[in-house]
Amino acid sequence: MYIHSKKICTPAGCVEGFMQVEQGKIQAILPAGAPVEADLDVGEKRILPGIVDTHNHGTMGYGMMGGTQSGEINEAIVRGYLKGLASQGVTACLPTADFELFPAIASVAKGEIDGARPIGIHSEGPYLNRVGEKGVDTGHPDIDMKHIEAMVEASDGMLKLFALAPELPGAEEAIRYLTGQGVRCAMAHTNMSYQEALRAFSWGITVTTHTANVMTGIHHRNMGALGACLLDDHVYNEMICDGLHVTNEMMELMLRVKNNCFDKVMMVSDNVPMAGAPTGYYRMPGMPGALHIDERGYCLSDTGRLCGSALPVIRGIRNLAENMGIAMTDIIRMSSENPARVYGAAAKGTLEAGKDADFIVIDEEYHVEKTYVEGRCVYDCEQDKEIFNPEFMKMFACEGPDK
Repeated sequence: MYIHSKKICTPAGCVEGFMQVEQGKIQAILPAGAPVEADLDVGEKRILPGIVDTHNHGTMGYGMMGGTQSGEINEAIVRGYLKGLASQGVTACLPTADFELFPAIASVAKGEIDGARPIGIHSEGPYLNRVGEKGVDTGHPDIDMKHIEAMVEASDGMLKLFALAPELPGAEEAIRYLTGQGVRCAMAHTNMSYQEALRAFSWGITVTTHTANVMTGIHHRNMGALGACLLDDHVYNEMICDGLHVTNEMMELMLRVKNNCFDKVMMVSDNVPMAGAPTGYYRMPGMPGALHIDERGYCLSDTGRLCGSALPVIRGIRNLAENMGIAMTDIIRMSSENPARVYGAAAKGTLEAGKDADFIVIDEEYHVEKTYVEGRCVYDCEQDKEIFNPEFMKMFACEGPDK
């Protein structure tokens, strides 16, 4: 199969040409004058490497935040979620899931998938501490090593990232155990000072969760956890780039400070099941009060606290390109290449000969028109009209915060 575009976004730049795809791999990217005939011609529309979203709790009415008693139902939820991700340009992911869904994710990942490919599992918590701005501190569970060992076992080798607050008692033991099992550890939801954070990095922390959000910030007499994230050259920084969770001015500061920033930042969404839902109120299990999706895309609790995001990574790509003037070659390193490399999926993340044919076609407004995973079209906006979970609105939508 040959796909023609005037804007194929490769590591060397956006070029006009033909992408040759055979047996799920990119065989070559040929110049515009190559003597071949296109099977698909997208013209001026851009072809980008598929997004690799490594922090995503749900989307399109499907959630990774708690399962059911039926493995069959859990697998259907996972499949719906992966299809929803594909509609947003995600071709590979770490589902950020509760323990109960680990077996279903591991099972689905072994077969053919009509959506994004899970390349691992991400557990954010349950051992978290800081609640963030406007949050109400309700305490935290004690670290339980037997529970962590059970999580590793249930993931069937797929647990790739474990996020926790390193100041909690027992965190050092947990970090050293997990890294010994081949699981990266992330600093998340933390009240740590600058020096405390650096000490936690020495235990084996290599990733910082949604950097700047829900961690101690920078003060001129205490650089806080955020300062440690930016000044340590070895840790990778997740970043929500929608312009809401971190202002564009702060992102510019962070990118200027971080050494080799375009090699060390990984764009994430932190999406929740309401991503893709209409603006309004939703009453979710385990959450006090109704969550509000506002017109900006914020997902807010009844106290005004940010609770994840309703905007996918493609929104962040647009923000970085259109509002911050960052080159697309640098953006796709952060959205695709870096997370693929960090989490052991070296065959993904770039449009080059020999790599998996994971790519998306987007229009000028950054709408995803087609998504391909390993050479197979798993989303087509002209054909896939009913992506959102039809049961979600019936179960969780409500008329207002007090309804």
